[in-house]
Amino acid sequence: MNHIDFMATAQVAERLGITQVSVRQLIASGQLAVVSRVGRSILIDRSSVERLAAIGTRRGRAWTARIAWAALALLSGQNPTWISASEEWRLKKRLSTLDAKAVSVLARNKDHTFRYRATPDALLALSDYLIASGATAMRDEATAETFGMTGGSGIAEGYVMAGDAHALANSFGLVQDPEGNAIIHEVELEEPFTGGTAPVAAVAVDLMGSLATRERSAGQRVIEELLRAR
Repeated sequence: MNHIDFMATAQVAERLGITQVSVRQLIASGQLAVVSRVGRSILIDRSSVERLAAIGTRRGRAWTARIAWAALALLSGQNPTWISASEEWRLKKRLSTLDAKAVSVLARNKDHTFRYRATPDALLALSDYLIASGATAMRDEATAETFGMTGGSGIAEGYVMAGDAHALANSFGLVQDPEGNAIIHEVELEEPFTGGTAPVAAVAVDLMGSLATRERSAGQRVIEELLRAR
């Protein structure tokens, strides 16, 4: 392993401007990828750190998954039936004060993310089991037009219900890899995916987590547009 590919917990905390306790919380949520554990030391994949550094982390206490999905649903023009009317009112008020980066950071608990390396054949087959997001969602022409992007080839990214990621990994021979080409987001809620598609705001937030400047910019632009349209 090349020493430049990973960082110690203290280095990550300094890079992100957070505490080591917060670093461990980000690891637990799948937002930071562990490449190795040496005794009590944890070595963290540098690319996962840079993804978070690109959007920042200090935007207040993160929403719970339930509230995060309600926020993304509201931005996408959907009705978040899983929250109360009072929660919806407070959330709408909060959204009126936020920018795209804040939304992305506050919604960080919306899922648990797993990254794998897949062969081309496995990657193609895997896509059929995912509710597309990120760059993979650009295979839909309307979505690609919204984001001003094309493609999605060479990667499979999308949502499954909790517990399905490991089952898919076993079925398709996926190997855990922090920089892998298969990105699986596990979620607890089914309601945001009515119709078999991810809310456009969720696709945008996932794009904002990309290391590719063009994808990150497209995601940020769409969230800003959705915020202004409220």
